[in-house]
Amino acid sequence: MKSRLKLIMDSESFRNFLVRSMSTAVIIPIAGYILVIGGDYFALFISILGAVMIWEMARAIFGAAHSRFLVILSIAFGVVILLTGLKIGVLLLSAVSLLFLISFAVYCCIIKQEDKITKFLICSLFIVIPCILFLWLRESRELIILFWILSCVIATDVGAYVVGKIIGGVKLAPKISPNKTWSGLFGGITASAFTGLGFSVFWMEKHFKFVCLSLLIAIVAQIGDLLESRFKRKYSLKETSNIIPGHGGMMDRLDGHMAAVTFIALISFTTSQMKF
Repeated sequence: MKSRLKLIMDSESFRNFLVRSMSTAVIIPIAGYILVIGGDYFALFISILGAVMIWEMARAIFGAAHSRFLVILSIAFGVVILLTGLKIGVLLLSAVSLLFLISFAVYCCIIKQEDKITKFLICSLFIVIPCILFLWLRESRELIILFWILSCVIATDVGAYVVGKIIGGVKLAPKISPNKTWSGLFGGITASAFTGLGFSVFWMEKHFKFVCLSLLIAIVAQIGDLLESRFKRKYSLKETSNIIPGHGGMMDRLDGHMAAVTFIALISFTTSQMKF
């Protein structure tokens, strides 16, 4: 038993788990504090996260050779997200966005990569839109709602990782993400459901609705994770970057969060009955 335990503790996966845990212990309090503050600080925080993810995605599509272009590109997208969060006038935002798109297209033609423009712009929507919806949810909904969404995604990740490691079994999508299993998926869904049940105590009602939504958040978060894995596989990447120790890139860490935030925001937009 002791030798088995020592073998587990000496394994690379366990060491990686410790690094991930330490990174998470640092990130969560900082992100939580900024989320509570809200306002312009939160808008700046989200714009920085968005800019980093745009940089990671652009580097995969265009290649790392155009480093200056990628930095400028990511900053430009970050500015667009920031202007949205700061509620700058629609006219100014439109003008800045149009100027940026024209400059972007011209530069792509200069470096002879105009064939990648459409691909990049479509992929960028999967980052920019969730960032803007995140800002909208923070502004228009109770703060606890965002904590609920983020907690459900974290619970999904932890539940999927732990159950998948312990039980293993049939692979969920071996061609896209070889490490994911069906047991991990159900473990993540269960963890998210219990998290939703715990949060529903704050309202003293609507327990069933929050549990059901938490189940759906877990599924949507896993879909977001698989889509990001598909993106990495297409460009032969193990991780989008190494900016977060133990986690890889910002896209690697926030793929499920972006999918979940988009899902809840769309429900809020389209269902007038959904009042938290």
